[in-house]
Amino acid sequence: MKLTALIFALGTCAATSIAGVSTTTVDFEDGLTHGWEGPQGPGGHSYIDNTGGNGGGAGYRTEFNNFGIVFGNSTNAAFTGDFTGYDEVTVSFDLKVDQIGTFLPVPRPFMLEMRSTTLATGGYPWASAYFLFDWYGQDSFNDYITLSTTFDPNAVALPAGWGGFGAEDPNTFEPILPDGVTYADIMANVDEMVISTLLPGYFFTFDDYDVTLDNISISTVPAPSALALIGLGGMVGTRRRR
Repeated sequence: MKLTALIFALGTCAATSIAGVSTTTVDFEDGLTHGWEGPQGPGGHSYIDNTGGNGGGAGYRTEFNNFGIVFGNSTNAAFTGDFTGYDEVTVSFDLKVDQIGTFLPVPRPFMLEMRSTTLATGGYPWASAYFLFDWYGQDSFNDYITLSTTFDPNAVALPAGWGGFGAEDPNTFEPILPDGVTYADIMANVDEMVISTLLPGYFFTFDDYDVTLDNISISTVPAPSALALIGLGGMVGTRRRR
């Protein structure tokens, strides 16, 4: 291939990737979960509720009795893999809580967790970084709310609002990242993205859960270094925050 043709091909690829934010949204309207799996088993089940989503469409609902609930995705490449090639990542979803509690309503923490089995040590099933949105119960809000977090996957230290799991602080006994593992290391090796109420370091009672998720979305902004590697003059990369 001639040099001019090679430069044109690379330039076209870069312009496509840098032109805007790349977004993947799972809204369950096609009857598929696209890798998202909620709890199943003796405690209850998770299923696509065709009229229970935000705005009356489909949503992914769990009716379950357990210590907590976990929605995970380990098979969809949009929600797993190496995120350190991006300058910015935003994860959001719509949440509806119809019930948490058995005899009385109770709030539970809702968090986003990025898990890496590759980096697990010391008998832990995974190492992870997790972001706590807040504690919510059935009386916290009416209908749906949207939870969203935007983060730099290349940060070395845990950003504000994030915690680590995979080891234990010998003094406080709180969960921490394994020794030598950084936030960016986790983001480079995400085997599973999880939306969960099982906040590390806490113990919970058995409760009845009736919770629906909808419009689970991930948006990525290419890193400026991607443009620098191409070396195209006169092209400016932009960043958009939600």
